[in-house]
Amino acid sequence: MDKELINKFLGKLEKETIDQFQEVEKLFCSRDFYLKQVGDWFAIKFAPNLGYMPIWKYEPMTRYSFQHKAWECKIGKYRFLTSACPFFEFVCELRGYTLPGTVNSDFVVVDAGPWNAISGMYFSAAADKGKVLFLEPDKQSVDFIATDIDKNKFTNCKLIRKAIYSKSGEVGFKHKPGGASSINDFGATTVQAITLNDLVVGYAPDGIDFFKIDIEGAETEIADDIATYISENPSSWAAIASYHQVGDVRASSILEARFAKYPDLVFKTAYPYHETTFVANVKNEVVAGNIKKMTSFAVGWKAIDKDMEQRS
Repeated sequence: MDKELINKFLGKLEKETIDQFQEVEKLFCSRDFYLKQVGDWFAIKFAPNLGYMPIWKYEPMTRYSFQHKAWECKIGKYRFLTSACPFFEFVCELRGYTLPGTVNSDFVVVDAGPWNAISGMYFSAAADKGKVLFLEPDKQSVDFIATDIDKNKFTNCKLIRKAIYSKSGEVGFKHKPGGASSINDFGATTVQAITLNDLVVGYAPDGIDFFKIDIEGAETEIADDIATYISENPSSWAAIASYHQVGDVRASSILEARFAKYPDLVFKTAYPYHETTFVANVKNEVVAGNIKKMTSFAVGWKAIDKDMEQRS
């Protein structure tokens, strides 16, 4: 292939990457992020105008690799591959989950509801001396995650084809595309579920350091289990996607009401891009302190409203 054809090809790839990012931009009514090209990498940069700047250096970079037939990503010193374009997850999910802190190299991480596991691939790269437990009962997601674990040659991952829930055993399940599958009493099929206690006994006897949970409303069913575990294990903390509607209320309201019953817990709901409830033990001074300082969900929405007014 001559130089002219190579340049033409690279130019097309650059345009398609920018187009992908612009599609993600359209999903947000207000934005505190932008794309910057650094050589042949594309970096996502963040501004402080909505009040959400991670306490660690979070500047995800990516480029498409034809060698690996995947997106090559790097965050700090950690690199990983993902078969899915990572722009949405970098802005909306992984950034939100790690606002009060990130994963250490020896962490045991539970990623419950990983969907395409872009966040989980980062956890696996960062916890290189630890372990990442993926809990996913949806076959479509399981197959996708297994492929990416293999693509990255990660040996610290365990893919558990079960849903974390308030009881172990068979439960109803409803498959939906886009990572929205959920436990449902009237679901078309059944899957295996596992309680937090059984998960610890069977897969993490030395303890769990970090929970990332996005399980489509079932987080309210395990709220007390999570609260009890973090109360009894001060170094552990959790980031729980809580934007789901449970009956007539948001899951975040239910979680906060449950966590308020535990005197050792510090908690807050934040990040309007991807409403997340964070909870840590008060003895975990670093994470608990960062949660206390974090911009609340309500204040974050006010900043979005203000930003929209300024844009208009």
